[in-house]
Amino acid sequence: MAKLAMTRISICGLKEDRRDVLDILQRLQIIETHSFVEEDDVFKKTKMPVSAGEFDRSIHDAEAALEVLNSLDGTKPDGMFSSLHGREPVEVSRYENFRDIYPKVSRSISRILELSKDVAEKKAEILKDSQQLEMLVPWEGLDVRLDLDGTESTAIFIGALPGEWTMEAVYEGLAMVMPVDVTIISTSKAQTCIMTVCTRESQNEVGAVLRGMGFVYPSVNTSLTPVEEQERLREEIKTLNEKIKASEEEILSFDGEKDNIKFLIDYQTIRSEKYNVINSIPQSSNTFILTGYTPVKYISRIEEALKDYDICIETCEPEEDEDTPVLLYNNPFSRCLEGVVSSYALPLKNEIDPTFIISLFYFVFFGFMLSDAGIGALLAIGAAVLLIKNKNMDWPLKRQIKLFMFGGIAAVFWGIMFGSYFGDMPAVVGREFLGKTVLVKPGWMDMQANPMAILAASLGLGLIHIFTGMGVAAYQQIRQKDWTGLIFDTGCWVVILIGLLMKLLSMDMIMNMLFSGADPFVSAQGGSIGLIAAGVGAIGVLIMGGRESKNPVKRLLKGAYAIYGITGYLSDVLSYSRLLALGLATGVISQVANMIGTMFGSGIVKVLVYIVVFLILNAINAGVNIMGAYVHTNRLQYVEFYSRFFEGGGRPFEPYSIKTKYYKFKEN
Repeated sequence: MAKLAMTRISICGLKEDRRDVLDILQRLQIIETHSFVEEDDVFKKTKMPVSAGEFDRSIHDAEAALEVLNSLDGTKPDGMFSSLHGREPVEVSRYENFRDIYPKVSRSISRILELSKDVAEKKAEILKDSQQLEMLVPWEGLDVRLDLDGTESTAIFIGALPGEWTMEAVYEGLAMVMPVDVTIISTSKAQTCIMTVCTRESQNEVGAVLRGMGFVYPSVNTSLTPVEEQERLREEIKTLNEKIKASEEEILSFDGEKDNIKFLIDYQTIRSEKYNVINSIPQSSNTFILTGYTPVKYISRIEEALKDYDICIETCEPEEDEDTPVLLYNNPFSRCLEGVVSSYALPLKNEIDPTFIISLFYFVFFGFMLSDAGIGALLAIGAAVLLIKNKNMDWPLKRQIKLFMFGGIAAVFWGIMFGSYFGDMPAVVGREFLGKTVLVKPGWMDMQANPMAILAASLGLGLIHIFTGMGVAAYQQIRQKDWTGLIFDTGCWVVILIGLLMKLLSMDMIMNMLFSGADPFVSAQGGSIGLIAAGVGAIGVLIMGGRESKNPVKRLLKGAYAIYGITGYLSDVLSYSRLLALGLATGVISQVANMIGTMFGSGIVKVLVYIVVFLILNAINAGVNIMGAYVHTNRLQYVEFYSRFFEGGGRPFEPYSIKTKYYKFKEN
């Protein structure tokens, strides 16, 4: 259980080496930059000419171009399992050489986006032309141009009336402005297309009457006849489609640039991070100073990496009240639980890293809750295969999969202890399909046959877990020389709990309930001694539990309230009964699957039905109970264990690093 000791670090170098030094430090990813040097007349922060917005625009354009290429060449978007493959490792030299081809790749991106925009505009034009073609269908019977408004002596109104009109109805509507000539071009329930001819002298009156009838001019305005306009639109659509095809073919000609476009995204991301650092460090005309935090154990790595440059490296201890970052560092077995710890909170400066201690209990609880050797084996093997097949998997995901692998191994152990192999699958298969009695004895005891004994074991594990947490609290109080807290906040409660436990284990009622009539573990005299010890501890809590108050009455009241905390300990111990509950749930669901699978058919049909039911129900069982074991094991750490000693609130170590999306870099 360890947090890496942090130190302040200052690196002063020549400005001409700045780029190389920053590149190396960025790849090392072990310095969190923080400005400790105030600006003065010599050292000032210099804003680089390239802004963060320019990097963001460049990255956005590259991602847009990549999306265009993927949509045209049929590349499917990354699925939910794509993260398993991790990022592709590349040599550092590719990054160093990329600046030479950066302009070419950037031009390719611009051209792809230009062509994509042109394609989008042409598709919009095709949509518009298609809509006009559709609107011209009712006018196909008109043999004059749509914008014709008459001759020298006549006026022509070409348009539509809402709804379905007959010739008689139209003439009735125009009766007051006769003479007129009406031709119905087409009619439908939606509209009636007409052409009305009248004299120039009656044009205004006819127009007014038509408007009163709901007359509107055609949406398509053209100097051609409808049929001619349709032909023109079809030719235009054909031409546009040919241009779109040519543009898309040109876009696809850049398909070989996809890797370079991805690299450009990462390249610009790296540069953006570097420029942010450059803008934050004081510089003179010839030198620069980079300051921040780094783990003490990595100082030698920094010195070795920068030995070829004319620089000065200095370190010093952070101040006592300084907000130094926290970086956890544990053995390979415990490291997979660092995510569990950090997802709750990182420890404060004066707190220990609980990761190792958690690892001693975590997989015991996880396996106990899953408690099936078959499901555990599938989980462990599946996780191991994922780890072996995906060597480039990023650490956060690898850490999580390793957690499930160890959890699966623990479930195999407890499954053997309880004799559960997909429930009672061996016995069912032997009895129903082989005609044999297959008896698999549990290594310890059958959970379903001895639930109270397993409950007692669950509560016993819980007590060990809680006492361990109190032991960690005592260790931290000793480190901080908090002797009063050690005696009255931890010691008295340990005495109370042990005393009450001795009393309970001396009572026949409790023994009958948990251990089926076994003799008391503690004699009646020992139980009385335990009760007296618990009373002494309670007096200590009563007197000192509210010691921060000067008023004696308030002090006693707070002490009494602190004693009431015994109910919290009771509920916490009972929380560990979930070990039994979830363990039973896994086995019972598997047994139900085995029972249902043998209820239908006979012969080969029965075998097939059993296999289908077995696979479906056990897949559901595994999914639900694996996640249940994970969630409830976390809860036992966060609520029952952390509450004894852990406050949390540390700030995570955020190094100057390479935050890439597609590639990760390895040294030559």
